[in-house]
Amino acid sequence: MKKVILFLLSFSILTCLFVFVFYLVNSSPISSTSQTKVFVINKGDSLDIIATRLQQNGLIKNGLVFKLNTYFLGLHDKLRAGSFNLDTSMDNQQIARSLITSGSHDMWIQIIEGWRNEEIASYLEENNFFDAKSFLYIAKGSQGYIFPDTYSIPQTKDIDFFIDKTKQNFDQKYSKAVDNATKQIGQTEAIIVASLVEREARTLESKQMVAGILYNRLELGMPLQVDASIQYASDSQNSPQSFWQPVTKANLSIDSPFNTYKNPGLPPAPICNPGYDSIYAALVPTESDYIYYITGNDNKMHFATTLEEHNQNISQYL
Repeated sequence: MKKVILFLLSFSILTCLFVFVFYLVNSSPISSTSQTKVFVINKGDSLDIIATRLQQNGLIKNGLVFKLNTYFLGLHDKLRAGSFNLDTSMDNQQIARSLITSGSHDMWIQIIEGWRNEEIASYLEENNFFDAKSFLYIAKGSQGYIFPDTYSIPQTKDIDFFIDKTKQNFDQKYSKAVDNATKQIGQTEAIIVASLVEREARTLESKQMVAGILYNRLELGMPLQVDASIQYASDSQNSPQSFWQPVTKANLSIDSPFNTYKNPGLPPAPICNPGYDSIYAALVPTESDYIYYITGNDNKMHFATTLEEHNQNISQYL
């Protein structure tokens, strides 16, 4: 019995010693050589995600040990979103403390789905991020490719850095949508369709349906008759304080290449910056025989295959 007790005691001591050494070793710096790396914590990142990415980026040895350190320091719920300059010669505790004291002064820029570039420019200037005219000049020709998302931008970075980051995000999201594509269409045409869909529909299901209808109209040689394109054309000519003004009968005859009531085919360029669902819908449209659609006063979309059915929907839901 004494031997069993002695064995268990020895085993417990060795286990505790092993755990202690394991903890010390994995809490230590990953390298004695100093190398600075930029590490970004996004809003909403959990401690598990942060620890995993720190390990993947070669800044800590073990994610579990790092999490234990943050708990021991009482910092597990205090890590802040932002960009951080971390060094490979820092130990776990130094890194954890850095993640609550640095990066909080980054600019958090939120681009809303469906904004045209002028709306982005106003937002950037009103929030003291960047000059509106500078953004419009540098982003000229990029409408449709400024991907709507929330971006963490260090205050030391310029507007070129911000625009490049939005375009990199666009490339990643577009590639993801292309992997599922059922519609063979070039990127330019896909983004133009996505921009129309973004302003015309709300849910992914309705966006896919509208995209399919737009393709049906194109195949039949019908004008697209998209109200959002009329809004874009009118707002571009009148520069209102608030964009996307309601369409009037007079607007339908506006002289603009974006007038899809007068001009056949797609507009010459995107009318806004679409989000992922709209891009996905343009590449994965729903096939149907529908030619017409409206959004009723019930906030639902109603579809029709004939003009007669369409007029009935108008009478019933508008």
